[in-house]
Amino acid sequence: MAPRSNLIILPPDRLDAFTATGVAAELLAFEPDRPVHIVTHEDFVPLFQDAPGHLRFITHDRANGMMPPLRLLNEVMGHNWNRVISLAPTRLPFLLWAHHRHHYRFERGSYALPALFASPQSGTFRPPHIWTPDKMHLALPETLAPDTPLVVLALAENGRAIWEWRHYAELIWRLSDSVDALKKAHIVVLSPKGCEMATALMRNIPAGQISHFDDLSFAKQGGLMRRARLLIGTDRLAARMAASLGTPLVLRFDRDNDAAQGRPYGLYVGQDAVEVARYVAAHLPPDASPQRPVASSNAPHEGANEPTK
Repeated sequence: MAPRSNLIILPPDRLDAFTATGVAAELLAFEPDRPVHIVTHEDFVPLFQDAPGHLRFITHDRANGMMPPLRLLNEVMGHNWNRVISLAPTRLPFLLWAHHRHHYRFERGSYALPALFASPQSGTFRPPHIWTPDKMHLALPETLAPDTPLVVLALAENGRAIWEWRHYAELIWRLSDSVDALKKAHIVVLSPKGCEMATALMRNIPAGQISHFDDLSFAKQGGLMRRARLLIGTDRLAARMAASLGTPLVLRFDRDNDAAQGRPYGLYVGQDAVEVARYVAAHLPPDASPQRPVASSNAPHEGANEPTK
């Protein structure tokens, strides 16, 4: 007899769906023989690329919000589920046949979720999870030595910051000139297609010192950030990915001084590349050994205070 399946209903927001990967990873480890059905937006399926176990996706393409309720009922009713895990604002799990029901009071913008199989008293939280293949090819220059430090610039959501390409170019120059751990660093730019800022950087930074990717898969982005010494930029998802992978230093540029509490990375608002370079020099570990990411001053993590303008 085939094992009963588990069902996970993901939240409708992209960042929250990424946070929910920690719940899926815990479930796959706890009950590896049970198939897992995941209800989510079709754009979020790559978050689970290379995950072990048998996954089936029930997707929708609504620009905002969840799958229409009637279709969702039609997809999941009539099954005898083992576990139904809801991370979305719906009471649907209470209408389904299931041996176990788990309903999270999901706070939008969370960076971790309570562990699925831990008691509430334990205080255990599950961070997001990225599955990456053991062997992965990244189209970096063949002349790049394995121990060359990588600095990743994540330029999606540029409208959230006030930096132009000249600020990034000055910062690159200052980092390679004044930070010992980044001597001869290679710069990797991640951006959406047609990003003018990325194009300008590629024109003004020596070709052997910089690479640009605008179509890198989610898993390859994870592999890249796992190797990176430093991630800087405006992309909130990239910052969360790098922080969850233990990148030594993660610094996001943002206009918002009221960012969520507990963010696992530093936040900087301003135009002073000199100050950012000094901050990196002060807080970047001198070697490539795994380190915990720097956290904000008001976060429940260890780490130095971030510069905020």
